[in-house]
Amino acid sequence: MPTPYYCEDGVTIYHGDCREILPDLTADVLITDPPYGVNIGTGDQRGAGHGLARGRFASYEDSAENFQAIVIPALTLALTRVRRGVVFTCGTGLQSLPPYQAVGGVFLPAGSGRSCWGFQNFVFCALYGSAPDLHKGAKPTGIWSSSTADNVDHPTPKPYPWMTWAVLLASRWGETVLDPFCGSGTTLQAAKNLQRRAIGIEIEERYCEIAATRCQQRVLPLEMTACR
Repeated sequence: MPTPYYCEDGVTIYHGDCREILPDLTADVLITDPPYGVNIGTGDQRGAGHGLARGRFASYEDSAENFQAIVIPALTLALTRVRRGVVFTCGTGLQSLPPYQAVGGVFLPAGSGRSCWGFQNFVFCALYGSAPDLHKGAKPTGIWSSSTADNVDHPTPKPYPWMTWAVLLASRWGETVLDPFCGSGTTLQAAKNLQRRAIGIEIEERYCEIAATRCQQRVLPLEMTACR
C-alpha cells in the first residue's frame, strides 16, 4: 500500500494505478467519472462548455480498447470494495459497464454536442446497489443543470454541482466516498464539503496536486434542480 500523496480533513489521495491500490481499500460508495473511451482530444466533437472535452489525458489514450482493457476491470474491482455506486459515462459506454441496477444522469438544456439525431442533452450515470435510506422516500435519479466546470488543468473536469448531487444521492453523512479516477478532485471536494470522508486515486501526479489544492479550499454546496 503506497503512502498517501495527500491526507487531510478526511480526504486521502493516492498517486498510482487504482488497480494496484483498490484491493487494500474499503469504502461505502463509489462515485467516479472514468475515461469514456471516446478519444478525448483526438477529434471528439462534444462542446467544452460543461467540461466534457478540453484536451488529452496526460499519459492515457482514451480509446475504446483502453476503456475495455483498463477502465472496465478497474470499475469491476472498485465495485467489490463498496456497497453502492454512481458511475458517469456517455451513452455509448453504458452497454460496456459492469451490470448496474438503474440509470440516472444530468440533463443539459444547452446540449453537450451533436449526433446524427441532433443535440446530445444527457450525461448518463450507471447506478449500483440501492439508494441509502430509500425507506424514507425516493429521490430523483436525474438533475437539470446548466453549470459549467471549474477552469482547471484537466481534460474532463465535471461541474462541482453535479458531483454534489451525486454525493447527496448515493451516500449518507459520515460515509466514505471512493473515486478511483479522481482527476482534478471534484468528487473529493464535494464529499469533503458535505461531511463525508473521501478516498481518491489518480495515476497522474500533476492531477493529484490539483486535487489536493482544491481539497484544501472550502466551497459551499449549491442547490440542485431535479429533472422535470
